[in-house]
Amino acid sequence: MGAMDIRRIYAVVNASKEGAARSLAVLKGWAGAKGIEVLSVETPPRAPKEEGSLVVALGGDGTVLRAAALFAETSIPILGANLGSLGFLTQVQATALSQALEAVLRDEFTLEERARLAFETSTGLRGTALNDLVVAHPTAIGFCEVELLCADGSVATYPGDGVVLCTPTGSTAYNLSLGGPIVVPSAECVVVTPLAAHRLGLRSAVFPWGQSLRVRTKTEAGLYADGDLRGDLAAGVEVSVDRAAQPTRLVRLRDSPPLFDVLRRKLNWPDGHPRKTST
Repeated sequence: MGAMDIRRIYAVVNASKEGAARSLAVLKGWAGAKGIEVLSVETPPRAPKEEGSLVVALGGDGTVLRAAALFAETSIPILGANLGSLGFLTQVQATALSQALEAVLRDEFTLEERARLAFETSTGLRGTALNDLVVAHPTAIGFCEVELLCADGSVATYPGDGVVLCTPTGSTAYNLSLGGPIVVPSAECVVVTPLAAHRLGLRSAVFPWGQSLRVRTKTEAGLYADGDLRGDLAAGVEVSVDRAAQPTRLVRLRDSPPLFDVLRRKLNWPDGHPRKTST
């Protein structure tokens, strides 16, 4: 793609992270020297200007998720700068943010479109999520039973703690901790993973995009989008889940590590080199 003409930067900052204020000051200093406006954002902006805009998320993967939620209705690209350890969604360390922004100006990046999940309940609650949707007991400690349905009818009933529906992007989040599969971000699918199911045979299931899914509550439950409680659900409520019309666009720098390098660093995956044997 052509070099990005950056005229304004929307900054989403995790102020609780060490170094956040310093990194924001560096960002403002760099942008000021280029004649670029920096706007700090904590709530969804009113009619954000899309042309010439970039979102910079200063924090970690959670901050990128928050930025993606704040700008979910726009096509503004997001660059994640990490104030801690290497993340799955952040692209650069905050200490190298100025260099990363210079690389963006030099067209040394690509834009990855990450699909979002759109949900709507039979009670009128709606929204989207980049990582996952979770239907679980609202207190997180009570029994929850839900039924999953697809175009062919009922898939399964999940008695236990609930169910997780995730995008490929979210496969390395909650889904992974439950033993669900890791999915490359470009895959066209939705993964459904049970939460502590009381039936041993229940496992993760993978569905193609385009096949609408429904979750029907058989007990009271809570609906969580990217970790945030979006509402309580009574028994008998249906949650329709499909692909959102607007994806999240992430800036990927030319020299950023690929997914499986991140897995090796964060999850200690083997690197493919022969193991050393003692003699």
